[in-house]
Amino acid sequence: MSDISKFLADIQRIKKHVRSNNGGNYDGQKVCRQVADLFASNNRHIKDGARWLSEYWLNTYILTQSDLQNQPDEASVSKLIAFQYFIDGNTDEDFSCLTQDDWETLKDCADDIAEDVDLTLLQGMMSILLNQGEI
Repeated sequence: MSDISKFLADIQRIKKHVRSNNGGNYDGQKVCRQVADLFASNNRHIKDGARWLSEYWLNTYILTQSDLQNQPDEASVSKLIAFQYFIDGNTDEDFSCLTQDDWETLKDCADDIAEDVDLTLLQGMMSILLNQGEI
């Protein structure tokens, strides 16, 4: 199972767990907060960058939605997956779901963590930014 497949399976487990712990009632905001925490935890190797990206995702794509009960939806999960591909340096992945603001956030994140992460990891992120015309 790939890391992304595991992450998606973990999101489904979070949804199921939250629903079962709330008497069968779904709490989208609670699920999304746990998903953001999971993303940050899975990416501890980029230190504060993971927390920053997960909070950006939560504040930009979740808490702004009028219907939190349907979150996380496929579009918002796609953003997190693209963020994960960026962190992993997967240059062959599809980043079309990302907006210009997302790219600015990713660029700022890479700049902020540059001194604290493995050079190979940083090179992968910078390659993606270069391929996307962001630097």
